[in-house]
Amino acid sequence: MSSDHRRMRALVRNHDWAATPLGDAAGWPPELRVAVDLMLDARQPALVGWRTPASDVMPVLFNDAYASLLGEQASQALGQPLGDILPAAWPHLAPLVDSALAGAPAWLDDVLLGPGTRHFNTGFSPLRDAVGTVHGFFHTAFEIDAGEHGRVEAALQRQAHESAEASRHRSEFLAVLAHELRNPMAPIRTGLEIMRLRADSPETIERVREMLERQTRQMTHLIDDLLDVARVTSGKIDIRKQLVDLNRVVASAVETSTPMIQGARHVLDVEMWGEPLLLDIDPTRVAQVINNLLTNAAKYTPPGGSIRLTVHKDRSDGGQAVVAVTDSGVGIPPEHHDTIFEMFNQVGRNMGLAQGGLGIGLSLVRQLVALHGGSVSAESPGAGLGSTFTVRLPLGARMAVAGDDAARQDRRTAQRRTFRILVVDDNTDAAESLSLLLQLNSHEIRTATNGRDALALAEAFVPDVAFLDIGMPGMTGFELATRLRAMPALARMTIVAVTGWGSEEDQARSREAGFDQHFTKPIAAETVSRLLAALD
Repeated sequence: MSSDHRRMRALVRNHDWAATPLGDAAGWPPELRVAVDLMLDARQPALVGWRTPASDVMPVLFNDAYASLLGEQASQALGQPLGDILPAAWPHLAPLVDSALAGAPAWLDDVLLGPGTRHFNTGFSPLRDAVGTVHGFFHTAFEIDAGEHGRVEAALQRQAHESAEASRHRSEFLAVLAHELRNPMAPIRTGLEIMRLRADSPETIERVREMLERQTRQMTHLIDDLLDVARVTSGKIDIRKQLVDLNRVVASAVETSTPMIQGARHVLDVEMWGEPLLLDIDPTRVAQVINNLLTNAAKYTPPGGSIRLTVHKDRSDGGQAVVAVTDSGVGIPPEHHDTIFEMFNQVGRNMGLAQGGLGIGLSLVRQLVALHGGSVSAESPGAGLGSTFTVRLPLGARMAVAGDDAARQDRRTAQRRTFRILVVDDNTDAAESLSLLLQLNSHEIRTATNGRDALALAEAFVPDVAFLDIGMPGMTGFELATRLRAMPALARMTIVAVTGWGSEEDQARSREAGFDQHFTKPIAAETVSRLLAALD
């Protein structure tokens, strides 16, 4: 302990504590004595103070670190109001002292204390006696070094710049939105007037009707994009994952995008992967991602250009499916590589190549891909040299993640025996994806999309296991399970519910109907593996 510290302790012990609300230090509650001792030994500045009957806030005790902070004023500080000792900081500190004396801790970031230019984060907390009455306050300070203070200033400036940029983007977006909505509204309004004036001409009515349909589809697309962005941003978008073949999802997106691509006279080359690529995804949302990329390529490629879409498997990073869309379009200037996926950003507009749209398609792509645990990137040699957008999604057909020994053992166990399995689901894609997963392990599979066909199949096939959807039209899964269980030849069959209904009441009804297991969709590959392993 330093000599200054010993003198401070002596000063404290010899102080006329009887004149203070807490009286003699020897009579302090043990908790308070411990707190004061800890404060005196603290490395950061710390001070004890309270309000005198004359309403002055006086420091009655402080440690070496606070004495160093006060400098020459330290020797007289115990007899002066805190406002006189820290005149520059006092207007900021006074509300915190009032709060602490009222019983509520208070904190202030980045304030100058003492006669120098040292910045501190500082706090005030109530000082109570044994019965909880507030008599004073503890005041602690934590210095911010010059480097950190500079970083704080730089961060504030950066936030201000980003806020201004976001405001500018929003203003541009609202202007573009108004423009894009007026575009279809003008021909719709004109078309309605033509229909009124030429109601006697079927040919004219038919031409106008086709035009109204095109413009209505355009407006619907704009509104759907806006709603999807709002749902993603607010966390309310509904992702319904299931195990599906990515090739089929890509084919669906290509079919949707073909009219626009052909309308611009582009040549589209599609290269699928040579075998099923099973992914645990929402097929509708992933198709939307690929459709947006194809539409974007068509829009930003001059008429008669080329677009290439490839699907392949990348075995690095635990296994990924990769979809790449390459075009011969306007490209991406280097200065836009970092902002191409930002909301309301449209490179073509910035290059004087306005192509229509709201500039939210790529932002929506990035957010939807992220919700699936994937990533999307953009590459371009430069303006006018085309671009490539690459989506990476984790494979869903693996029975276990890398390093999961227990899951790998489950897979090996499940593969020791093959089963006859019946899959029943009115959702054809759901039934087919589960069937594909089971076929990978050499099980013999039959599928049905309704209860009637399932009963006929079961009677002839005599399955070992049946995976049944519950919410099917006509004969529900509950009724089907009851009727299957009543067949003598199927008495030992394992019946599993795979359904979107997962409440306790639904599970109780499953047990009553004869189900052995109840799983909510989407059912994971690992879950299927463990279930079959347990049957061996």
